Parts: sequence; C-alpha cells; structure tokens
Amino acid sequence: MTAASALPRQDRFDVDPEPVPFTVRASQRVHGGLAAGAALVAIGFAASASASTSPAGILRWIVAAAFAVLAVVCARALTVGDMLVADDVGIRLRIGSEWVGTRWEDIEEVTVLQRRHPLDDGRIAVHLQDPGPVLGAMPSSTRKTTDANRRLTGSSLAIPFGLTARPSNGEVVQALHMLADARCPVREQL
Repeated sequence: MTAASALPRQDRFDVDPEPVPFTVRASQRVHGGLAAGAALVAIGFAASASASTSPAGILRWIVAAAFAVLAVVCARALTVGDMLVADDVGIRLRIGSEWVGTRWEDIEEVTVLQRRHPLDDGRIAVHLQDPGPVLGAMPSSTRKTTDANRRLTGSSLAIPFGLTARPSNGEVVQALHMLADARCPVREQL
C-alpha cells in the first residue's frame, strides 16, 4: 500500500487527469414538448375540419397537416442524440444524417458565439485549414447544408447550442480549449 492509496478517495488527485469529452445534444425536453403540442393542435384542427365541408374546413385540414408535419419533425429530433462530440483527438459534427470529423491539427480555429439571452442560440463553428477534402467527400445533400451553414455563419461546419441543443459543459470555450490543448485556437466571438 502506498501513501497515496491510503488517502481517502476524495483526497486523492491525478497528476494528469484525462480530458472529459464535450458534447452537444438535442434538447429532449424542448423537442418532446413541441412534438406533443403540435400533435394536439393537429388533432384539434382535424377534428374541427371533419365536421365541416366548407372552404374553411379545407383550410383547417391544411393547417392540421402542417402541424402534423411539425410534430413528426420534432419527434424525429428526439432520436438525433449527439450533434457534436469533441475529445482529445478532434471534433466530430453531425450534419443531417452524416458525421464529419477532423483532428485538432487540421483545424485552423474554433469560434464560439455565446448565448446572449434565454431565447437565443449560441453557435460553435469549426474553421478547417483545408476544407476541400472534407467537404468534397460528403454526399450532395449534406453539402447543401454545409453551403447554407457557410452563408449564414461563415463556416461550413457549425452547430447551434442553447434552447434546442444542450452542451455537456456550460463553459463551452474553456471545455473546448482544454481539449484542443494548444493544437488550435478556440476563440469566443463577440
């Protein structure tokens, strides 16, 4: 028995603790509430539309169908799981149904836009040194999403967090900085 192992468990410390992986997951509570609410509204409009054959009844069927589609989209978001995983090797992002991963050494910088208020989503954007090979290997449907990301955020690889997606650690910049370990800069966008 060594002196360190004789200490109570809470008094021990690791010399080199392993970095804890950082994840961003879809918010189950928000998507579940939206799916249930949209389904109830769709049922209400469908019930009122079935009692009427007028043009207003047809409009109610259209509204019921729109809310049913919203319910299905929100229910599908419940199955998404992780949207971003960062560990000591690199970052992997889910864009649509595809995973895109890159090592820390291949990243020019990571920028984090923090949430400004409770209804605002923050954003984590990954800027690659050479995005050509990574983006070129994607299917065309995923490339359309990355092109839209680039137009909206300045980076093809970007993930929102906040109301609809929850990070595993509230200190996003610090958690990513610890994982990057000076291999690439992690900056907060102001």
